[in-house]
Amino acid sequence: MDGDKTLDDILTEAAGGTPAPEDPAPEDPAPEDPAPEDPAPEDPAPEDVKPQDKKPNPIKEIRDQLKTTKAERDKIQGAIKRFTSGDYDLKLKDFKTEDGEVDYDALVEAMDDLDLKAKAESKGLAPEVQAEIERIEREKIELQKQKLQVSMDKALNNLQLTHKLDDAAVNNFFKDAMAVKMNPYQWLAQGGNLNQLYNTIYFDRLVKEATEKAVADAKAKWDEAAGKGDRAPKPNPANPAPKNTTVEDGISLAKLLEDAASRK
Repeated sequence: MDGDKTLDDILTEAAGGTPAPEDPAPEDPAPEDPAPEDPAPEDPAPEDVKPQDKKPNPIKEIRDQLKTTKAERDKIQGAIKRFTSGDYDLKLKDFKTEDGEVDYDALVEAMDDLDLKAKAESKGLAPEVQAEIERIEREKIELQKQKLQVSMDKALNNLQLTHKLDDAAVNNFFKDAMAVKMNPYQWLAQGGNLNQLYNTIYFDRLVKEATEKAVADAKAKWDEAAGKGDRAPKPNPANPAPKNTTVEDGISLAKLLEDAASRK
């Protein structure tokens, strides 16, 4: 992806929104390994019903913990960056909890309220009106994101069938596209298709592969034709060629024998 942008970030941008820098979405986690569960018995008697104990999955637990830790760290870093770079008439000590920690959720909410009031004042609107406008805008963006995701699912299926790509190749395609500032979701939103974008991203490689294939095909045909030219046609035993009984001056062999006998 492009820098620290997640898949949800590029989808939000394509839908016309702006990812919130103060609370970035965590990166898409790797597929989880579901813990196998024992099947429940069919139609158990009431006295036999017992809760099924799920088998522990340590890998999943570690992933969940890492995901939660990263999300919390991102939230704190985003809130601090927003607070220090903005102009807020707030003090961190006012958001400390009983155990002396900062309530970053409350801090973010307070900054949101101040930003909303400032926006409303700049437009000559009441904060409540501005809040409703932003709510409607968020709903529009979410709806557009859903439409783009449906289009992307169909486009990816077509792309994989056309170019015979596996999931790893699709991930690399997204990374390579974002590296050259071509958002695949934005490409779809503007009426393009992924096959066009794929051909654009990998133009040099595809031309090289097509050229090499054309040369190989041409060489194979030339070798086949040359091989046929080296082999003289073989007579068919079932249809032997007629014997040549005529000499160069047109006199038949029988006539020559007859003349020879008459000279004796």
